[in-house]
Amino acid sequence: MKNFIYSELPSEKTAFGEQVIKYNRLNEAGFAEWLFYPGMLFRSGEKWWGNGGSRPTPHEGIDLCLFRHKSGGVLQLDGTTKIPVTYNGEIVKIDKDFLGKSLYIRHEIFDSAGRQFYTVYGHTEPVHNAGAGTRLKAGDIVANISDAKKAKIFSHLHISMAWIPVFCSVENLNWATLGDPERVRLLNPLDIIGCKYSIHQNSRKNKS
Repeated sequence: MKNFIYSELPSEKTAFGEQVIKYNRLNEAGFAEWLFYPGMLFRSGEKWWGNGGSRPTPHEGIDLCLFRHKSGGVLQLDGTTKIPVTYNGEIVKIDKDFLGKSLYIRHEIFDSAGRQFYTVYGHTEPVHNAGAGTRLKAGDIVANISDAKKAKIFSHLHISMAWIPVFCSVENLNWATLGDPERVRLLNPLDIIGCKYSIHQNSRKNKS
């Protein structure tokens, strides 16, 4: 097994939320807070898009898509939205998903059970110089949100955060592995990324 130094996650939240606002100039757009429908949240069993219904498995993370304007209106992210990295790390895999590409970022953070911490961003378009082996510092822009104009769902960023065994091969990094509680310990990204948010009373937002 790989030798590692035990180093749990820092207790303070990351600057991710502030960085997304800053890099995308959301304050100039009147940003007040992030907005989530219940189906966008960690472990939700319901869909927030289309005609709703149930997810085949509980949601592995959160979907960042909407924010509330200071006037009370709701705005959405689009394909120009820049995505920063939460912690120093390395891209170990880029895989296609149904809206774009999923980035698997491995961080030099380990728990006492022999697991390593990963961030997975889904539905993205990586920046031109990003690929497997690219090393990143916290706050670096790694991708944009994939433009989902042709899909029956709003453009959004899926964020998963997980403890994954250090012996898990890159080939086995996929959504099936992330959803396997026997192998992976998923965390609620909202406990880590640091952001002001509220939960909308409606269960979903349909795309017009």
